[in-house]
Amino acid sequence: MEITVSTVLLLVAGVLVHVLPMMCTAVRGFSLPLVANHGGGTYRVDADGFMVVNTTSFHHRPSLTAPLRYTYGVAVTIGTGRGKGTHFLVLDTANSLPWMRCVHCLPVQRQRSPVFDPSHSSSYRPLHPTNPLCRTPNPIHPVGDKCSFHLPEEAHGFVGVDTIVLGDPTLPIHGIAFGCAQATEGFDTKGTFAGTLGMGRLPSSLIMQIKDRVTWRFSYCLIGPGHSQDRHGFIRFGADIPEPSPLVHHRIKILPTPPHHPHGAADSAYYVKLLGVSLNGSPIQGIHQTMFERRHDGSGGCFVDAGTEITHLVPVAYTLVEEAVAHVVQQWGYKRVRDRDFHLCFREEPGIWSRIPRLTLDFEGPPTRHGEPTRAHPEIGSRHLFLKVENEQVLCFGVYPTTSRHPTVIGGMQQVDTRFIFDLRANTITIHPESCEATPSPPRPSGDEACTIH
Repeated sequence: MEITVSTVLLLVAGVLVHVLPMMCTAVRGFSLPLVANHGGGTYRVDADGFMVVNTTSFHHRPSLTAPLRYTYGVAVTIGTGRGKGTHFLVLDTANSLPWMRCVHCLPVQRQRSPVFDPSHSSSYRPLHPTNPLCRTPNPIHPVGDKCSFHLPEEAHGFVGVDTIVLGDPTLPIHGIAFGCAQATEGFDTKGTFAGTLGMGRLPSSLIMQIKDRVTWRFSYCLIGPGHSQDRHGFIRFGADIPEPSPLVHHRIKILPTPPHHPHGAADSAYYVKLLGVSLNGSPIQGIHQTMFERRHDGSGGCFVDAGTEITHLVPVAYTLVEEAVAHVVQQWGYKRVRDRDFHLCFREEPGIWSRIPRLTLDFEGPPTRHGEPTRAHPEIGSRHLFLKVENEQVLCFGVYPTTSRHPTVIGGMQQVDTRFIFDLRANTITIHPESCEATPSPPRPSGDEACTIH
């Protein structure tokens, strides 16, 4: 159940990299600016800072296992010689393999860059079947003298190794493994994207391939779609990540793969333990943490994903949250209205925004050094909880139910203007409020080394 979006935010060239002299391993951090692309689409932000949805381009996906309709992407330069080119890849924090459409990929779709031809890149080579990445739990397996990948309902093909440049020609990183797709299965290029940049938890993801160079950490701060071209946020790696304020940050524990998973399986997405939901500081009655727990077959659970447009709750929890939100707003005299795309809507009348309640998510945090349990309580304000329907003077609840066996997902709309810091060594996600478009640029690079991933 996804919202299709045409507006995309592209992480453009001009990566800013910190390096120490004379050592490849000295790459400590870099940042990628998030810039709004005014291609039109589902969402925009109005002059008052509220998100507005255009329902003429609004669609729902039947399940969360279908391809996501992404909002954010990164400009990546891949290859050398005649094969070198810059390609826009979707930022995907739930999957763990960077991949792109390669020559002869079917179906034929338009994208911003020429389709990658590995035969034109002098540094490209197939990933050898003996490589540790060519085995479970990665989505890669040996086929003869090559390695292939298959991401369900997304793409399949072979896996190669090449030089990758994250926007800055002074710091190529050699030996990055990525999928070279021969066919896509429902992936929509939107006339721009060549593939996806997998940033999940498995060894084959980009962040895990470069983890030692960036202290196992990455961070993003999402701005709402529709901002002007001169406003942007950043996705940051390693030393470029700002330290959170000790007074306002929340730290969430990333859950390990459940022991009852099949042998060799592991989680790619960043699963967390959601314990409950509160409204204006009071827990919503009837919601229990068991609603968000993983089942023995791996279904269910809750994870954080910038690639999912809006937050999705399992049906039983969604119903209780919707009823609680509706009760708070209706007690001030505002009437519900019907909408073909959303479950909970109100006529936009004077004063209604001040009556929309605050939603707080209750997560399990990491234990203290003495082993004591902790909790995190990030809050979602009205501007990130409701959407204005364009040309209808209607505002609707920006949370949606998923199907019963699919996971709860904390989506991108509810992450706007909040910094998320993923620490894969500590297995934590640190979050704190931040005006993402106001984040200052990091300093310019001072070196020109190239790095090789071994």
